[in-house]
Amino acid sequence: MKVVIIILVLIVIGFAVAVGVGVARGGQEPSASGAPPTAANGEIDEDALEDWKPPSVAEVMGKLARPFAPKLLKSPVQVSGQAGSGLQSGVAGRYDVDPSKKDMRIARLSLVAGTAALATFKCHGDEKEGQTCEQAVCLCASGKAFDEDDVDDCPDPWRRARTKGDKVICRDGDDASALVVYSGGGVIEVEPVAGAAATVSIR
Repeated sequence: MKVVIIILVLIVIGFAVAVGVGVARGGQEPSASGAPPTAANGEIDEDALEDWKPPSVAEVMGKLARPFAPKLLKSPVQVSGQAGSGLQSGVAGRYDVDPSKKDMRIARLSLVAGTAALATFKCHGDEKEGQTCEQAVCLCASGKAFDEDDVDDCPDPWRRARTKGDKVICRDGDDASALVVYSGGGVIEVEPVAGAAATVSIR
């Protein structure tokens, strides 16, 4: 079964690379796929490239391996975060992930309450080679618009791909995402974005 999963993931990765190269050559605007910015003639935009950052390995793996990798939990749990008020600081919702014999699991996330949420993962212990032990994803409902300052904590590629004028506008499917969880376990935290509270389902 593991061999089948690995083969499927490699096929998807190859397909994604091909799509990324096609985008880079086609003169299209950069998208959430992380393709480098291009000019109208299809060449790489050298000026925009200075501010471009490729997506992290964990972000790419989270998207590609999501249908195939083992789920983090058999039954979903809901984690809520509260925003600060006045002198009171915000309180992040927290879920502790126990260690596992599995090298990698995928935490499937979905926004179930609130306008938007920031979900982060941090490993227990030191980061090992090939791991990304500090990950962050933002979740929001399709069509929701935010000021850029409201989503400052969201990953840069995510914000840039959704910026129109002075607003950041959420796309279809942005209410779901994934985090890569390694065998050593760690902590998933949930904080509201531009709202008083947010709840995320983790599975």
